[in-house]
Amino acid sequence: MDVEITYSDIDGLLILKSKSAKWPASSNTYILTSGNKSVIIDPGCGFSQRAKLIEKILEKKNSHSSVVLLTHAHPDHMGAARFLKAESFLAHEIEVKYARNPELLSESFNIPFIKSRYVRYVKFDLLKYFEKLCPIYGVKALPFPEEINFGDYRIQPILTPGHSPGHTSFYIPDESLVFSGDLLGEIMAWYSPASGGVEAYAESLKRLEKLKAETIMPSHGDPATSSRIEKEKEILEQRERIILEEVEKGVNSREELLKTLFGDKWNFLTNLLILESHLIKLEKEGKISEIS
Repeated sequence: MDVEITYSDIDGLLILKSKSAKWPASSNTYILTSGNKSVIIDPGCGFSQRAKLIEKILEKKNSHSSVVLLTHAHPDHMGAARFLKAESFLAHEIEVKYARNPELLSESFNIPFIKSRYVRYVKFDLLKYFEKLCPIYGVKALPFPEEINFGDYRIQPILTPGHSPGHTSFYIPDESLVFSGDLLGEIMAWYSPASGGVEAYAESLKRLEKLKAETIMPSHGDPATSSRIEKEKEILEQRERIILEEVEKGVNSREELLKTLFGDKWNFLTNLLILESHLIKLEKEGKISEIS
């Protein structure tokens, strides 16, 4: 399994770091232990081997999984939850319906929009696509409380949408630590109109910036600092600037804009939804008219 097991400087924190930050690799999994209990943040892709590895680690630590916290209900984050013997699975109240019924992810992935724009994807099945690469299964998720008290840890869920409607980061103020989910990873996350788009993503970056956390533990890649927030803000601004420059030149086609932003091999899922998020924002602001 392509994963490294490392211990953090923070007492009781163990990290299952995926060797690749690129889809369809599992997200990093973070395990917080206190006494004989553990909190698992994002167990990863829906393969039983992944869950067995987590259970084996807990067994060695004479611990068991008390709570599984989900940053969001995407397959590379929650798929393996099905195979874990946890007391409860928690997600933001907005995200609970997706965790319970992954078929609804077609809404937040804007699949109806994609099918309406591109006839060649009219038969696309999102769950079958996941099944081959990184399976997902529903779990009986419940909403987070306002604060999660676990041993010596006070964990505060922070709603950070854009990538998914109920995407959540977890803040431990006493450690100045944020588990940022897909926000602030090694590779910048995509965002979709149904999840709040670029506007929600930018607002989520501001929310994390206000925390002034010393350490950021992303779902993909190595631990980071708040400087990553500035980099992502710059990328958002750069994309908007490029779109406006191209429209000023007379470009009036989504496909041409996609090629300029992402190259000839743009992705019909992630890249198209990023572009659409910016177009909606710019049209709303009156900076562009409708693009074909």
